[in-house]
Amino acid sequence: MASNGVKCHGKAVDLLKNAFSVAVRSVTPSTLLRNKVRLIDGHLAVAGRNFPLSKPCYIVGFGKAVLGMAQELESVLGDSLERALITVPKGIFLNYPEIRGNLLKTICIEGAKDNIPDEDAVRGAIQIRDLVDGLEENDLLIVLISGGGSALLPLPKPPITLPEKQDIIRSLSRKGADIQELNTVRKQLSVLKGGGLAEIAYPCTVVSLILSDVVGDPLDIIASGPTTLYSDDPSRAIRILNKYDLYKSLPISIKSVLESSPATSHTNQNITDNGQYKHVHNIIIGTNKIATEAAKDYVNENNFQCAIISHQVQQDVEELSKFYAKLAKSLIEGSVDDVEALLGTVPFKLEKTGVDDLVHFDFSKKMMLIFAGEPTVVVKGKGIGGRNQQLALGFSLELNQFHCRKNIWFLSGGTDGIDGPTDAAGAIGFAGLAQQSLEHGIDAEQYLVNNDSYRFFSQYAEGLYLLKTGHTGTNVMDVHLLLIDPEN
Repeated sequence: MASNGVKCHGKAVDLLKNAFSVAVRSVTPSTLLRNKVRLIDGHLAVAGRNFPLSKPCYIVGFGKAVLGMAQELESVLGDSLERALITVPKGIFLNYPEIRGNLLKTICIEGAKDNIPDEDAVRGAIQIRDLVDGLEENDLLIVLISGGGSALLPLPKPPITLPEKQDIIRSLSRKGADIQELNTVRKQLSVLKGGGLAEIAYPCTVVSLILSDVVGDPLDIIASGPTTLYSDDPSRAIRILNKYDLYKSLPISIKSVLESSPATSHTNQNITDNGQYKHVHNIIIGTNKIATEAAKDYVNENNFQCAIISHQVQQDVEELSKFYAKLAKSLIEGSVDDVEALLGTVPFKLEKTGVDDLVHFDFSKKMMLIFAGEPTVVVKGKGIGGRNQQLALGFSLELNQFHCRKNIWFLSGGTDGIDGPTDAAGAIGFAGLAQQSLEHGIDAEQYLVNNDSYRFFSQYAEGLYLLKTGHTGTNVMDVHLLLIDPEN
């Protein structure tokens, strides 16, 4: 990549796509495990911690990224691995056919088509439970956890059936329950979630390797916390269901489970200490912070000022597109006061170091700002797209209202490579896009209103501004890159 400034759309697009690619590669399972997991003198070394291997260990896993994690661990462990069992998304081997032949000791069970728990996923969860239940004190169990793991580990407490559990979770979602409320109810109805897997594994040593796809990296929410102590009062689930006027209409099976829950969420007080399981070591090996730092290093190497502003972006894309456009306008105008005032209005946490770096930038020089997180989108139309493509298009239209024609570009991409029901990870918007597309007979506003961003970007410029990576085999949410080059 040339480092003498961005002088045309082609170079800007290349810089953005390359920075995004570097970010994704930094959090692929193979990269993360290769950097953090080693076998040294009969010990498993993980992120600075050592675990003795007196005999071959076991692996279980669930999630969208655990296939690559299992492959890398098989290579690291060799004969020190006894057996591995993972549940993975249905159809994953269509994207990674070469991995199946490389797995010698790992059994893969496909389930949860379209990220919805199903009977195949239940079958996998039962097999995982049975494997873990047979382990002893001197055994070592490695648990691989990534985004999508909750749908791939569904095991309702008897006599609850899977359809009954799904119905109540859907009803809560429709009534506006937030993720914490959903997780509280989900854990209370599940055998393995909310620390259930860890309790079944006792007394063996459990080492969980976790790839976070949740803003803020809360261990109890990632895949519903199967190896994290569940500390909520069990009666809280009942209060939540009453709050949304659902408790009275519950099936008898669910009521019986909720009303018979013990006073504490864990069955054996001897296995906990200071709010943690004594035998469990939860280690987060991958987050969006790793991805953004990798992108920043790449951008700095290309002689851009660069700052990471937030890892916790959570906002509707309609409001977020307005924020990013206003921020770009303020940066182009060189107004530090406006930039600081605007950053003070956002509803998500900012990185103080990044903000401090930004306000000391030379606003007359080229720069890139990096954001990461997981926005939301309200679907009102019948088009095809995803939150990242919607955000890039909305950003471009907002810039058009400011009559910005300067060199401003914006990439929004999902690190899993999939944005909505499309084959794109996201898209790139820029100043002038709305006007240029209109001159070619394409009304960007109509596509935005109809949530049809994928069709817009597919038609405009022969898809040049679509971000297509294919399934990446990882997921640390979304990355947003705002590139500004006042020099050209």
